[in-house]
Amino acid sequence: MPGEMVPERRELRASHEERDQAVERLTVAAGEGRLTPDELDERLEAALTARTHGELAALLADLPDAGP
Repeated sequence: MPGEMVPERRELRASHEERDQAVERLTVAAGEGRLTPDELDERLEAALTARTHGELAALLADLPDAGP
């Protein structure tokens, strides 16, 4: 609708699947030695309780992009 405010992607609610993807990426990063066990635990807890895309993005911001 004209004049309607559209939320930024960072403000959109995260889905179960998106939280699961973040958990997988964090687990892989820990396996590569990029995160300590304590960092992994902290970030996994935050990922599983994240409400928005922005919260998930903050947990992954200092990790390289996934994929080849």
